[in-house]
Amino acid sequence: MVVRLLSGVVVDAGSGALAVDVDGSRPPVWWPAGYIPQVADRVKVLLVDGAAVVLGPVIAGQRPLTGTVSGAPSSGTVPVTTAGGVVPCRYVGTAPAIGALVRLDWQSTTPWVWPSAAATVPTPDPVDPGAPPPPPSATSGTLTVAAADSGTWSSRGVWDSYYATHLTQGSYGGRSYAGAWFYGAAPRQAAGRTVTATRVRVGARRRMGSYNAALPLNLYLHTSPSRPGGDVTRVAGPHTVLLVPGAGPQWVDVPASWGQTLVDSGGGLGIAGGEYGGIDGVGSDAASGQVQIDWRA
Repeated sequence: MVVRLLSGVVVDAGSGALAVDVDGSRPPVWWPAGYIPQVADRVKVLLVDGAAVVLGPVIAGQRPLTGTVSGAPSSGTVPVTTAGGVVPCRYVGTAPAIGALVRLDWQSTTPWVWPSAAATVPTPDPVDPGAPPPPPSATSGTLTVAAADSGTWSSRGVWDSYYATHLTQGSYGGRSYAGAWFYGAAPRQAAGRTVTATRVRVGARRRMGSYNAALPLNLYLHTSPSRPGGDVTRVAGPHTVLLVPGAGPQWVDVPASWGQTLVDSGGGLGIAGGEYGGIDGVGSDAASGQVQIDWRA
């Protein structure tokens, strides 16, 4: 008996079926009963005599158990603020109210809200008439938004499962690639504010292309809050930053107007064009694509 522990990626096998890509092959697969797979999930696989036994999904960090609903529903999900950032969550029936404390069910990579376990934030105690007035509302601040998803679009007309959630730009082997991060409705939490500065945390540079030379990374603003069926529509950019060989995760400035667009209209950020290269996405770096938006009232 030959047994090996390997990494794999969940891929679309057609006709509603899923498969696991392990080093370019798709062996017969057995799924764990408690896991609901989705395309692009990174999984650990026990390869036993040519058959793949999926042990479950793997992520960076730890999944939160509870969170607070922080925005209105959009495309069947609600944004939930957790200790690990803002997470888009599916729900059953009527969407939970903003401010509701909810528990998250992580049987798949997109969590579901447990309506039977949801509990609203307690009503504060009545204010003593003799107590001093509350402090004034904040006139400035920083909104930090985590990317809910990321991936690479290929010129062959698909979100390329080979790159999983990583972001890739440029051309290789006769195909062109463009990467994107998606934020759901989370940036709209600062609606009505004036954005004064915007930063994005790019993941570590991947070992691909001319890895020993500097890579001009071309950043763009696009209009999609979640992964569309086709490529995203880029509406601003490129804003180019230089990644040195071996560059790790880092914060880079982008135009403040991009943050204003995310706050006012939604959308996301991405990379495209230029030299072939890529950066880690949310599957291996949960903070990849995180955006900080400085605002004033």
